[in-house]
Amino acid sequence: MHEAQDGPLAALAELQARLSEGRAAKRLNVTQLAGRAGLSRTTVSNALNQAKPPSLDTVTALSKALGLEPDKLLELRRRAADAVANVADPETDQVQDPDGTVGSGAERAALDLAVRRSRARIQARLSSTPDDRRDDVAAWMLSHSATVVTVPAGSVRVLVAPMGAGKSERAERWWSEGAARAGANSKVAVPVWLDARDLVKHGLEPAVRDALGADLEHECRIVIDNLELVSPPEASDDLLEQARKLVATWPAISVLATARPGVSRAEPHERIDVAPWPLERGLDLLRIIVGDAAFQAVREHETRQLLTSPLLVHALASRLCDGGDVRVSTPELLAGLVGTILRRKRRPVRQEVWGSLARLAALVLDSGGQVKASSFGREHDLWELEETGLVVREGDRMRFALPLFEQHFAAQALQDGVARLEEAAGPESFPRWRYAFAFAVDTAGADAGAGLMLRLVRANPAAASWVLDELSELASQASAGRRRWDRDGEPALAAGWWLRDAVLAWLEGLGGLGSRLARHYGGVLAPWGVCLDGEFMWVAEGRRGVLDAEVVARPELRRGGGDRAHFCSRHGFPLPQDDLARWIWARNRVRESLAAGVRRRALPVPRLSPLATERMWFLARRVLADQQLQDDAPVPVWDLRLAVNTMMEHVEQTEWSGWKVGRDTIDTDDVLWLHTELQHIERDVLTTPRPLGDRRSPSALYLWQEYSPELALSIATAVLRDALTGYQQLVETSFPRFGHALGLYSILPVRAEGLLILPGPDAPADWPPSLEYTLHTDRAATPSTAPTVRLKLVEEPDVPHDHWINRPEDEASSVFRNPEVIQQEISGDHERAATNLAYTWLARDLHAIGWLENTPHFN
Repeated sequence: MHEAQDGPLAALAELQARLSEGRAAKRLNVTQLAGRAGLSRTTVSNALNQAKPPSLDTVTALSKALGLEPDKLLELRRRAADAVANVADPETDQVQDPDGTVGSGAERAALDLAVRRSRARIQARLSSTPDDRRDDVAAWMLSHSATVVTVPAGSVRVLVAPMGAGKSERAERWWSEGAARAGANSKVAVPVWLDARDLVKHGLEPAVRDALGADLEHECRIVIDNLELVSPPEASDDLLEQARKLVATWPAISVLATARPGVSRAEPHERIDVAPWPLERGLDLLRIIVGDAAFQAVREHETRQLLTSPLLVHALASRLCDGGDVRVSTPELLAGLVGTILRRKRRPVRQEVWGSLARLAALVLDSGGQVKASSFGREHDLWELEETGLVVREGDRMRFALPLFEQHFAAQALQDGVARLEEAAGPESFPRWRYAFAFAVDTAGADAGAGLMLRLVRANPAAASWVLDELSELASQASAGRRRWDRDGEPALAAGWWLRDAVLAWLEGLGGLGSRLARHYGGVLAPWGVCLDGEFMWVAEGRRGVLDAEVVARPELRRGGGDRAHFCSRHGFPLPQDDLARWIWARNRVRESLAAGVRRRALPVPRLSPLATERMWFLARRVLADQQLQDDAPVPVWDLRLAVNTMMEHVEQTEWSGWKVGRDTIDTDDVLWLHTELQHIERDVLTTPRPLGDRRSPSALYLWQEYSPELALSIATAVLRDALTGYQQLVETSFPRFGHALGLYSILPVRAEGLLILPGPDAPADWPPSLEYTLHTDRAATPSTAPTVRLKLVEEPDVPHDHWINRPEDEASSVFRNPEVIQQEISGDHERAATNLAYTWLARDLHAIGWLENTPHFN
């Protein structure tokens, strides 16, 4: 575990480790140990942490107080003192390196401190391991360590894996290898370990300079841990961009970051996926911790899945050692691991300290990083937090020793009301709180968990959807027992209301959009007829005036019976087994309606939106299709009103109507929208949203051939600008509560840069123009200004494909999927070109957060 602790570091590190372990075994804090040993608190603290050997008297007193063998400790102290004396020059206080270079005592002290911090990180990861097994586990991990990651100088790499899969352990080995090189050669800088959250405010290079000084010319390894914990989410991409600039400017530096899947947009050559452990390796470690009896606990498939990462193996081992079984979900298993560590680290401290840990976790997540110690509490309160072993204090900053502790106590803060759920679920704060929410919902009791989920759905449907997907993926077969409906009253009514309440919560969470995603009568969700047959449920949506209550038992629905004229729709399905499955069922029911609205490109936008202009033109031409208007001919508003009024008469007499026009369909919603919008139109005619072709010729085979390159470029620029404006309006109108969860919206305002590529002279006759573009965060713009669009006109085959790489340095910024390439016919059938592009972005973003099952294609 400590292969990097060479020379004078090894003996001193081992001495301090034995003293620290002895203190932990006796459950003594520093003050108590000092009193028992007859030493001052400062002397004991220095012996445990200072970068030089303690005195002989101090070691003797501490060994006696801790009941340790003094001979072994004094031998370690002698070796440490001799090693320091052998490498230190008393005249210059410099350390002589093996290759003849000279390092200062200050450099050696910095390396000593860095190695001690590394050892502390390693010990924190073994917090749950029983004392009598820790040495065996450490030896096993050292002998079974994976190959050290290779990161060439001047390069950035990202270790990607779920929580607990061993990212930090592999990064620690790479860091330790760098520490060993720094100990052997003063021309190699002490490696730097940084938490990603500490870099968001001031940036990466200032943090590296603060650690290394002004000179960044020497070889140095930089670790950026926990990219997934930064907020806002796009900040992780910005940190990677900073890392790329850092190594490009200082090519002797190399950077290794860690992230969970889906967090950072690392380039393919930068990404290093950490593979799950083989089953045999997990079994081997489990046997080391709990003995051969472990084999009897891993016969079921879902249990074996818990052996594929080191964190889960340790958690399972702790549960088995405490007499638990293996039927447990992953969040519950991890919560149990924290409980084991807490019991092992428990000290005689005041009860209020545990409440302070929840408050500290909430502050850490709210601030997105470390908390200033002096603003958190008084000095003696801070000492008590440190004595728990769960909190690390560095100067005036406080943090948890492991992200797992942070998430555990943040979950408690949500469960106990220390943190206000609605604020933590806000669009900007939820990315920091998301894992705490998953822990809180999963580990709360049945009623408390249902209450948390209800509030989360109403506050932020995108956040709730993420939690559901996270829990459904992690849940084992050990789910909560099947809900029973054989209580007083009608079981079908109880089950119907159980499901309907969840649907109502999702609709409420979606705000104004919710009422558009389900049939309502007089502002109330359409009533349901319900039937329960064993574990199978039928829900039928009643027509207006048919049912006299919101939920009515209708036994005749069984196996497709009942009067179909009474119901708009009916669905049969297995009744969800538990509360988690209920929320997923209700989410999916609402999601189907949302998907239909996205496919039809019919979500609400402001009346003057460019998407509304395109929709008006598109629908107007379909309504008047029987007039056989010529291409791009103006649409008479008077004729359009007459046609729409006629359609309205039919709409008012039916539940739902549809008209087929060629390949397109106009329905009740379209007619209602047109009827409303026409009340605001004072013009006599509607004209095409885009200019007509300026090269109209009978010899043109395809529509785009009627446009000059200059006009095509103008149209492409306008379409891209309108699409960005329309996308922003779509999100702010329909998804105001979770816009920041959507990938593109989270980086607005943006500017677009790209190429309009014209077919070359040798291209096929039917080859259309295409648009390639990237979207960059525009820090100079404001949300209310029109997006900047910069397009260049090029012709095949002279396309500069390195355009995206050789960007001017002053234009580099966070890039949205760089480079993103979408071929869009601009000067062809462009009735809804901006709408199609805006909905393409929206559909992809909704799919990424679980609100669309599939991403529809628009053309």
